Amino acid sequence: MGYRLGSMFFLPILVAIGIMPLYAEEATIKATAAWQAQGHFFQVQEKQALFVGAFSGIMVVEPKQGGLDVSKMLCPGMLEVNLNDGAQSAEGRCIIAARSGDRVYATWNCTGVHLAGCTGKFNLVGGTGKFKDITGGGDFQMRSDVVEYAAKLQGDSVEATAVGVAEWPALKYKLP
Repeated sequence: MGYRLGSMFFLPILVAIGIMPLYAEEATIKATAAWQAQGHFFQVQEKQALFVGAFSGIMVVEPKQGGLDVSKMLCPGMLEVNLNDGAQSAEGRCIIAARSGDRVYATWNCTGVHLAGCTGKFNLVGGTGKFKDITGGGDFQMRSDVVEYAAKLQGDSVEATAVGVAEWPALKYKLP
C-alpha cells in the first residue's frame, strides 16, 4: 500500500520535471504518395544509367492522425538502372513536412525491375517540433516511368521529369 501511495505522489513530479514522459505515441499507418521526379540521367557505364534528382509530392496517411494526414514530401535521391535488363536500385532521403511546419526525416533504399517497381526499406530517423526524436520505418514500394528516360540517353546526360506513386502498407512510428 505504501509503494502505491509513493508512486502516486512521485509520478506527477517526474512527469512535470521531464524525467518521465507523460506518454509515448506509437502507431502503424498506411501511406500513399503521388509524386513527380525532376533531375538528370547520366550514362555512367556502357549499359548503366544513373538518375540524380528529387521526388516531390503529397503523402496521404490513413488513418488520419498525428498531424501527418496530408503532408508535403521532398525526397532527393539516386536511381541506378541496368539498360540491358531494367534492373534498378535506388537510395535517398526524405523530408516530410506536416501542415504545422514540423518535419520528419527519413532514409530509403529499394531494388527492383523497371515497371514492376522498386521495393525496399523506409526508415524514420528524426524530425523537428512534435516529431523530434521520431523513430520507425517499414517496407515501401515505388513505381514510375522515370527509367524510360534512361533509354533516351544520347551523349552524357538527359534531363528527366517523370511521375510515379509510392506506397507504405504498414509504416510504424514511435514518438518518445
